[in-house]
This record gives sequence, structure tokens and C-alpha cells, in this order.
Amino acid sequence: MSIRILSKFVATLILCISIIPGTAQESPDTDYYDHITLFSDGRITRFTQMPIKVFISSVIKESPYLPEIRYAMREWETASEQLIRFQETDTPDNADIRVSWGYSSLMDIHDTRLGSAQLRRIPNQQATDKDNKVIINVEIILMLEGDDIITELSEVEMRTVCLHEFGHAIGLWGHSPHPGDICYPTATAQHPSQRDLSTLHKLYNTAINTPQHDDAIKALKTEIIQEPREHYPHFLIGNVYYDKGDMESAIESYKNCLQINEHFQPAIEKLLKAYEAIGQLSTAINLLEQRVKEEPRAADYNTLGIHYYNRGEVNRAIDAFKKAVALEPFHKASKHNLHQLFREKTLHALKAKDFKTAEQMCEKIIQLNPMDSTTYMLMGEGYAYAGLYNTAIDYYKKALKLNPVSRITKRGLAQSYNNYGVTLRNSKKWDDAIAAYHKALEIQPAFHIARTNLSDAFWQKANTLRNAGQLDEAIKAYLELQKLQPKDTQISSLLGELYLKKRDYTAAVAAFHRVYLANPDDPQARHNLIAAYHQSAQHLIDRKDFGSAIELLQKALVVAPNESNIRLSLAHAYQSIGEYERAQTELDRVKKSDPNNQQATTEQINLYIRRGNDLVQQKNFPAALNHFNAIPETERDVVINNIIGYLYLVQGQYSDALTVFDKVISQDPLNRPTYQNLVSLEAQVANRIFGRNKTDILIHARCLLAICLINQNKFDAALTKFQQAKNGKSEKHQELLYNTGTKLLSRLEAQNDIERSAMIREWIGELNYNPNKVLDDR
Repeated sequence: MSIRILSKFVATLILCISIIPGTAQESPDTDYYDHITLFSDGRITRFTQMPIKVFISSVIKESPYLPEIRYAMREWETASEQLIRFQETDTPDNADIRVSWGYSSLMDIHDTRLGSAQLRRIPNQQATDKDNKVIINVEIILMLEGDDIITELSEVEMRTVCLHEFGHAIGLWGHSPHPGDICYPTATAQHPSQRDLSTLHKLYNTAINTPQHDDAIKALKTEIIQEPREHYPHFLIGNVYYDKGDMESAIESYKNCLQINEHFQPAIEKLLKAYEAIGQLSTAINLLEQRVKEEPRAADYNTLGIHYYNRGEVNRAIDAFKKAVALEPFHKASKHNLHQLFREKTLHALKAKDFKTAEQMCEKIIQLNPMDSTTYMLMGEGYAYAGLYNTAIDYYKKALKLNPVSRITKRGLAQSYNNYGVTLRNSKKWDDAIAAYHKALEIQPAFHIARTNLSDAFWQKANTLRNAGQLDEAIKAYLELQKLQPKDTQISSLLGELYLKKRDYTAAVAAFHRVYLANPDDPQARHNLIAAYHQSAQHLIDRKDFGSAIELLQKALVVAPNESNIRLSLAHAYQSIGEYERAQTELDRVKKSDPNNQQATTEQINLYIRRGNDLVQQKNFPAALNHFNAIPETERDVVINNIIGYLYLVQGQYSDALTVFDKVISQDPLNRPTYQNLVSLEAQVANRIFGRNKTDILIHARCLLAICLINQNKFDAALTKFQQAKNGKSEKHQELLYNTGTKLLSRLEAQNDIERSAMIREWIGELNYNPNKVLDDR
């Protein structure tokens, strides 16, 4: 990176007149066109585009003289009939003319004792035509205080000063010899004269950069004759010769200037340039080196430093600038140039990743200018370029502390935080990466890349925690991510899943509901919401909160009216609160759409049982029997069959009850409730029924009781019941008696009970069955 070395007078022309009024010459001249290039190197210099942009410094704006400055601009506009137009701007970098406050004692060159206009020509690299190859830039300095000889100006006086300096700024780079003109050296006019305007119109009808060297030289020679001891006309004529290319005459003029004022720095610098143009720069530098040995001056050392630098002798340039600063610690140009060279070394060191040297140079720069935020910013850029983002951040923060409004520094700091976050993210340091991205966004809220990276870090963190089973921390991470991406339904889906795992069903339903609202036609979104409703409802059912469960299930049916599982759960909930008709309605809908739904069958059986039990409690035995009988036989267990047998029993339907009890005993001979029901049935029949039917029922009941008793190891009681059944002498039940006796015999033989086995054989024989044949058949 190249640096820009400054002197106190680089490409700058400052207008000057004597503060002692000269002899005014009355003349019939209608203009002073031949005098308007004395301060612009003998060349027409004016603006080519309107409006001319004017920046007025904040100090001037707060002063009482702002109206006079604006008066001068309006007066030139009006008098020129809008040939000249001004436009104020708040941005100094874009201004054509900058108006600022100055101090008389600090100026090398004055136009008047109250102000000056400084001209700068800046090469225009983008110019496509010759008229725009140079950009004109003017700085008007009003010296309103700091000089004991200057007292507070009146409005009239300040208007004259402003009109005069703006006249130079718009292209009248010389002084009129006529006292009535605004560009007269000691003017008092309040308005541009006709000669001023005629000269202005002639100027703007002349092509920019038109040479008028001869006219300028003639006018300046006249001034030199009139004021032979004034150094400044010699300097100006030297500039004209220099621009004309007559270097010998330029050198002679600069020497004449220095003979009168040996410390006039602009002449020294232009003299060196003239020698350089004819290839004798070394000679000039040797003379200047000899000069500083004899009489050291900061300005001379600064000039030497500039030329050393231009010859590539950077270290000698640094030494020269150091000596200048040592002589005059507040010498602005040399201090600036030394600062720039240190910065150049800093940048070279950073590019080479020589951070030790860069740090040393940075310290030297800060010693020169503790408020130099730019150097800290450049250090930040260097470390950031090397990938050392943490160190870069430290330097950017120092720069921002000194210059809180620097957009470049803010951008660099934000980028470093972002890049540092990427480094941390790649190391799976999610929290640190997130903190870095947040810092980047605090500095630049619209930093899209940082926001994207922040989202990515939260994704990575949340997914890692979810996979590790750290549900609470994962949920927190997803919620933070949701703030960044509120429309991302995947986040809500993942949150819903985590809430379900935590059994936070309310939150799960809310999360899945957001997804469903965003994508109502998405089957997965619908499925997840239904599942959340269902699980939440099941949880409420388990807690016996049937009302809330029903409310949720009804909401689920709005989303999925054909979802069988929802209707089955709703049927279950209705059953649980005694809403049997509603439960049956839901079951009927399921069976209609899915006749083979096994869960529906199970729920229907449960509904029959629940309704049957309620009816039993109400002693509505016929209705209860209907519900239990509605249960398919293949789905009845011994409990249900025992209940059915009991319901037959309490209604006096003994034969039907025995048929059912027989099934139970065949499956579970030790079933206690059935045994008790059989005892009750035997007693009721014995006491309430008469006739042959009574005998048949008792034989059947006693055979079943005998089987129950033998399985309870109550052998004598079993034999007694069998004997009572046998004594009923019923031909109809010979097979039942035979089978019962055979079961008793088998059990007794297994117990090696010879005596009772013989008794059973005998009783079986009395049934006209051969006991041996029975055994053989068995």
C-alpha cells in the first residue's frame, strides 16, 4: 500500500496581497481578465459543472458570520444571473469548496489579513475529456480570531471578505487593479462590480486550463517593480514559469524569493521540484542538507524527508521526519509524514505476518498520535487477514473506542466477530460461537451472514443436545433459534417432539399446531398434530380428567374427522363419564369405516361390560344380561361367563346358568365365584322348584359341584355331591354322571386313593357301565 506524503504546501496555491493599500489606478478597462491567473500558475482555472458544492464547517455554522457567507454565495448567483450556482453539502469529501476557520499566525500565505482561498488541482483518473482531467478543489479559510490585530468584524466587513474569497474560489485567481471591484486587494464593495462580472463571463467563456502565462508574467513583473522587497510575487512568477516549462526562470524566481525571505517554505519546496524537473534534484538536496546543518528547521527537515522518500530512502526519510518533530513537536506536516511511514512499515509487517514488528510500529504511531483510530483499525485488518480474529477484535475495539462512528471499523469488527464465531463453531464450541455472532449483530444488525451463521450455531447446538438426550437444554436452544427463524416450521416440529418426550403435552400441541396452521395440507403436519392431541388426551384420561381429554379429542376430530384412533379414545372417555350413547355413536362410526378394527371390537366389549355392570348395580338384570350376551362368545373369558351365569341365576333361568357355569368349570375348575354361584343355584332349586325338571337341574349342578370340590382336594364332599347326583336316578343324565364319575376316578387314582377309587368304580357300575371298560376306554 502506497502512502501519501504531505508537506505544508503540496499542490496548493494560496492567494496573497499586501495589507497595505496600493495606489489605485483609474482605468477605463471593462475587465481585468489579464490578472485572473496570477495565483493559478498562469492557467485558466474554474469550475465546469454547476451547482458548486459548498461545505461549511460546524464551527463556522455556529458563528455569527454564517449569514454573511450565505449572502456572498447568493450575491454571486444573482449578479451572474445564475451563471454561478452554489449548493450546500454536509459531506466535506464531496465538496468543491470548503469553508473553515483559521488562525492568522499559523498561515504562511494570506490573501487578505482576514481570509484566504487555497486552490488544489487533483488529477481525475476517470476523466474521458481534456476539460475534466483535473478536479478543482478550493478551501476558503476565514481568519476571525487568534491574531491580536484582528478585531471583531462588522457584518459589512465580513460580507466583503466572503464576497472576495468566493470570487477567487469561482475562478478569479488574481486581484483587480480597480478599487471598486470586489477582487481589489483591499476591497470594500458589497456587490460584484460590472468589471467583476465582465471578467467572470469572459472567464467562463474560456476553456479550462487555457494557458495565460505571458499575461500573468507581465502582470507579476509589474508588481515586482512596484514592490521589489515583497517575496511573494517572485514566488508566484516562479510558479507560472514552472507551469510554462521554463525551469531555469522558475529556479531563478524561487531563489529571488528566498533571498528576500529565506524561510518561505513553499518556495523551498517548489525550488526542489524545479531542480528535479531538470535532473538536478541531488544538487538541490545537498544544498538543503547543508542548510539544515547550518540552521536546523522543521520545515526543511520535512522537505528533505519527502524527497528521501520519493527516492526510496525510507529510513533516511524517517530520520528526517523525526528530526523535524524533535525540533517542533507540533509541526503538523512532518508529524503526519512520520506517522504515514510508520503505518507503511506496519502494513508491510502485517502482510508478512511479522506481528512483532507490526506491534512495535503500532506503538510508535500511537506515541505520535494517541487518538489515531485508523492505525488500530489497520492492525485489526492485518490480524484478521492472518486469521487471528481474537487479536483483531481487540484492535478493532480500540479503534472504535477512539472513533465510535467509523463504519469501516464497525464493519471490520463485525466481520472479525463473525469469522471468530466460525472458528469456534468448527471446534463445536457452540455457546462461544453464538456469543461471537451476537456481538457481530450488535455492531451491524443487518449483517446477513452473521445472522445465518448464528442460526447455524443454534441448529448445531440444539441438535447435539437433542441427540444427547438433554431435552431441557435442547428446547432452550430451539426456542432461541425460533426467534431468529420464526417462520421455520421444522423448528416447531422438533420442539413438538421434545415436548412429547418430556410429556409436556400442552406445549407439544401448541408447537405442532403452529406447524399445521402454516402447512394445513401437509400430511406429516396433520399426523403430528393428531398424535400430540391423542397423547395429550391419553395423559388426561390416565389422570381421570375425562372432560379435558374429550375437549382435546374433539379438536383433533376437527383436523382429522376420519381418524379411528381419535374416535376410539373419545369413545373410551365418554364411557368413563357414563356417556354410553355418545361412546356407542363413536364406536359405530369406527366400525362402519373399518369393520375389522380389533381395537374397536375391544372397546365395544368394554362398553358392553361397563354398561352391563352399571345395570347390575341398578338391579336391571335383564338389560344387563343383554349387554353381556352381546359380547361375542369368542371374546368371553371365565369372568364374563360367570357374570352371565350369575345373571341367569338371579332371574331363575337355572338351566341357562348351568350351561354357562359348565363352560367356566371346564376352563377353570377352581373358579371360586362360579363354585359359590353353583352352591347358591343348588340351594335355590332345592327349595323353590318341584317336579322332574328339579331333579335334572340338581343332577347337573351337583356334578359340577363335585368337579369343583375334587379340584379343591375336598374328596369326601366331592363324593357326597356325586352320590347325590347319582341318586337322582335320571336316565337323561347317565352320560353326565358317567363323565363326572370318570373325572373323579381319575383324580383319586392319581392320589393313590384305593378305597375311594373302588367306591367310584362301584357307583359307576351302578350306572350300568363296566368300570374296567371305563378304564380301558380312558
